[in-house]
Amino acid sequence: MKVGDLVKYYDGLNDDPRTGLVLEIVNHPYMGAPSLRGTYRTDIVVLWQDGIRMIFEPDELRVVNESR
Repeated sequence: MKVGDLVKYYDGLNDDPRTGLVLEIVNHPYMGAPSLRGTYRTDIVVLWQDGIRMIFEPDELRVVNESR
């Protein structure tokens, strides 16, 4: 998944029929537990057709069409 890809939300059972555009991919280092230091959490910022921006984890989204 990369910026510009078209995605759909997936909750583990169903795909959301709306298509969104990946605007940003942000990696955040874990700051809490020492056992997680050096690892990262990834947030995907998606713009939906209705203009709403939302943040998701990568496993909550399915790529519909990859940008070229």
